[in-house]
Amino acid sequence: MKSIYTRIDNLGKENRNTVFKIISKKILDDFSNGIFLSQEDLAFSCHCSKATITSFSKAALVSGYRELQIRLKIEFENNFILKVSNNTMNEKQVLFDEKNKILNKWIDEVGTSLCKFFKELKNNKIFIFSSYQTEYSTIFLEDVLLKNNIDNKFIKIERDILSITNIDINQNNFLFIFSGRDNNILKKVFEHVIKYTNNIAIIASLNWKDYLSGNKNNVYYFDNENFEKTFIDRNFELIHLWKYIDFLMN
Repeated sequence: MKSIYTRIDNLGKENRNTVFKIISKKILDDFSNGIFLSQEDLAFSCHCSKATITSFSKAALVSGYRELQIRLKIEFENNFILKVSNNTMNEKQVLFDEKNKILNKWIDEVGTSLCKFFKELKNNKIFIFSSYQTEYSTIFLEDVLLKNNIDNKFIKIERDILSITNIDINQNNFLFIFSGRDNNILKKVFEHVIKYTNNIAIIASLNWKDYLSGNKNNVYYFDNENFEKTFIDRNFELIHLWKYIDFLMN
């Protein structure tokens, strides 16, 4: 069965009636823009009577202009809107794939270097300090390191801060993760640790770059340009990073 669009198009091409050609062209031009004029407005635009519009509609094998208009709207919704929706989904998929490529590049660069740091740990033990924002993903790092026979302890600032007094800083290794806000205590712990050792790796957001610019330790920055600074994005990046490090260490 021919679509109503095709019937209208054929009426414009095959009919000798000049008015029908004008009506056909007007309806199809409006259709492409999602416009559906009333019978009165269409007759006015085509300089003809409403009766002529009715005759045109019946020539398109429908009962009248009202049915023709309804069928046109259905075809528009089923074809043009679906196509726009599909294009939007395709654009989202392309964007998602591009994000994954960027993430994988960041993971490869940071993960390869961090893996080397972990493999060369002094005394094979590391203490981990994280901002509150990235505590969730840091728990996974504990598991990855234990799985690969690396002794480690994740010290939660708000709960275990006093335990740092029992650490022989000079004989151990440290990983600091700076992200989000409220890092004053974490910053003080870092400044205390760095007085005694350089066996430190740091993952930080770019707003720490000036503060860490003179640091001689391994410093890795989050990708602020392509990813948001939110809880979800930061932990998503880190969990993928830990999994890649696990892959490299096996």
